[in-house]
Amino acid sequence: ISNNRDTNNIIEDYCLGLEKLGPLVHYVVINISSPNTPGLRDLQNRGRFDSLIKSLQKVKNHNENLVSKPILVKIAPDINDEQARDIALSSLALGIDGIIISNSTIERPSTLKSSYQNEVGGLSGKPLLVKSTLMLKKFYNLTNGQIPLIGVGGISNGIDCYEKIKAGASLVQL
Repeated sequence: ISNNRDTNNIIEDYCLGLEKLGPLVHYVVINISSPNTPGLRDLQNRGRFDSLIKSLQKVKNHNENLVSKPILVKIAPDINDEQARDIALSSLALGIDGIIISNSTIERPSTLKSSYQNEVGGLSGKPLLVKSTLMLKKFYNLTNGQIPLIGVGGISNGIDCYEKIKAGASLVQL
């Protein structure tokens, strides 16, 4: 779930999404990392992250149809070391059920050959493999392996999956 692009209250949008859609799924992914929604990645900053997660946990704990639903957070591969540390520590303290690493990147490597290489928005696929795997390893170390991590990004074969697992992934998402 995420917020609407033109919302006046981001946290309220997430809470409404959880309340309405949460009962219909097996787990809920809190997307705070899409580069295509202006301002969304600001939720990866500690104060905003904590406020969002606490609000969602309140909704979850007050709805019998949500109590058993795991909540996972999907982060960007572009966060800095301070943001990574803050998200990891907050996730441990707040009892996040898992972290998905990672969404698409806003970086454009010089190795891109497509005529679309300078397009705005998220870049996914093979160019994301190394960056997302390094972020996965960083989070495994920051959380001491205490939170399930889902490795995503650039996977195109079994070797790539194994690299994610070696970096600390509990699960791999294709």
